[in-house]
Amino acid sequence: MVWPAPRRNPPGSGRTASSRIRSQGLSDKQIAGLEERTARLEQIRTQTRKLSSELYELSLLNEISEAAHSIQSVQQLLDSVLTTCMQMLKADAGSVFLYDNAARELVLTTAKGKMADSLQGVRQKLDEGVAGYVATALKPVFVADIESDGRFTPRESERYSGASFVSVPLHQENELLGVMSLHNKEGGKAFEPQDLKQLLIAANYSASAIRKLGRHELLEEFNDELHNRLDTALTRLDETSAELNRLKRYNESIVTSIPLGLLTFNRDFRITFINQRAREIFGLTPERGNLLDLDVTEQGRLWAKELPAVIELADVIRFDSAVLVPPDGDRTYIIRAIATPLKAPDGATVGGVVVVEDITQRVKMERMLAASERHAVIGKLAARVAHELNNPLDGILRFVNLCLTIARGDQRMQQYLGEARKGLERMAGIVGSLLEFSRNTHRLRRNVQINDAVKEAVNSIKFTAEERNVEIVTELADALPEAACDLTQVVLNLVKNAIDAMPGGGVLTIATGREADCVRLTVADTGTGIPPELRKRVFDPFFTTKESGKGTGLGLAICNDMVEKYQGTISLESEEGKGTTFIVKVPIA
Repeated sequence: MVWPAPRRNPPGSGRTASSRIRSQGLSDKQIAGLEERTARLEQIRTQTRKLSSELYELSLLNEISEAAHSIQSVQQLLDSVLTTCMQMLKADAGSVFLYDNAARELVLTTAKGKMADSLQGVRQKLDEGVAGYVATALKPVFVADIESDGRFTPRESERYSGASFVSVPLHQENELLGVMSLHNKEGGKAFEPQDLKQLLIAANYSASAIRKLGRHELLEEFNDELHNRLDTALTRLDETSAELNRLKRYNESIVTSIPLGLLTFNRDFRITFINQRAREIFGLTPERGNLLDLDVTEQGRLWAKELPAVIELADVIRFDSAVLVPPDGDRTYIIRAIATPLKAPDGATVGGVVVVEDITQRVKMERMLAASERHAVIGKLAARVAHELNNPLDGILRFVNLCLTIARGDQRMQQYLGEARKGLERMAGIVGSLLEFSRNTHRLRRNVQINDAVKEAVNSIKFTAEERNVEIVTELADALPEAACDLTQVVLNLVKNAIDAMPGGGVLTIATGREADCVRLTVADTGTGIPPELRKRVFDPFFTTKESGKGTGLGLAICNDMVEKYQGTISLESEEGKGTTFIVKVPIA
């Protein structure tokens, strides 16, 4: 809503009051005292009008800020801004042109008033008309009476049904975005310079919203500016008079109601103000908690180490995708946060402001979408390759088996054919893995005891482990419930990878246990470890660190797919030169 403009005293009201005072026969001292009080009252009224004007502008900024947050298209945003500005300046007509950079023309995007329908689709070059002048010069135009203004030809004047209008550019950092114009003021009145000032404010914030619409940081600059101006206005209101407390509560309600988390803190990093959304995200209140105690990290950056720079150096601190673990520890958030210094009127830093947004769900959806698209493409390729290879492999394997039967008396031939069959069987296994991965299906048998899966995997791999000088240590918990899926293939793949990671021998430790409603499996080796830059890729299909011909890169991808299918998780911890640990958690059956 738009804050009403302050009322002015009737002309001559001071002289009338003075005459009445003198007519009552008061002494000069009394009259001087009354005049001094009258002057003080007039000073308060002047300050009140000034503050009302500032709050009037703030209400406009709030209107535009709310529209920019809730509206998802430029067209809707411009309609809302134009309507707000027309109501504010009491204009019956208005229009917004946007700049078409490719055609170097202004295109009418929205118009309101009697001529709106006839103006639809109008395009105007930069060297034509008032809008072209405003766009080229990036300067506003204010016309009190178009008939007496020598800058316009009669042809141009006929485009306006009113005698007065204002036109301002929409631009950001000298980048032209468009032009907004208002005309036909209510009652045929002329626009005033104050109208142009307010329209310029609306244009500046509208241009910023147009430029940033659709980006994640759409409201960051709006909220910073809004909070700083609100803080200044509230301070002046407190110093001026208790009569303006109603305005203070009004502005506080704006900050409290915005959809982002917002808080302020003092030089000791204690919270002085916090809105409801920030309470929900941070889990803090003014009565308990210090901002430096928050567990917030982003790629090695620590919140507690960087936040003091806001007070000590007046720096602006940004975290675009940070992990937050609230004090209660119930869940983990992914947040975008910005901390800025809070200044006193004399310029001293008295605290700071934090604006925070919970982007957890958005980040999860983006990651899931990226993984889904990647798996879909790889799956189609894998299916095609597997189907193309499966039939000829099957035929070759049959002929090799027939040759083995025929060459029973020839040991050398038997040896050669046996090696050939092993290679073919390995190729058939790879083709089978490709088909399983492409179809997103696995040969799941039943709910199993995870300890049985570990024992089965160890028995099948123990001879290979002995040959490679790898000691297998099992730490199996007793009386574990069954897991929701058969983990035998997962355990076997993880154990094989662990042995391959220890070419010079080592210790392989397999442990099981229970964690809340999950069964936990850990497979740890003392091998070479995985470099940090490769850890995020180990679950990608066809990615492998093994030598050429010794791995397909599908083992961990299939494990990850199987575990996630049953709402489980698989993660890793690694240190170069010391080994790697894989942790698997699956729900209890």
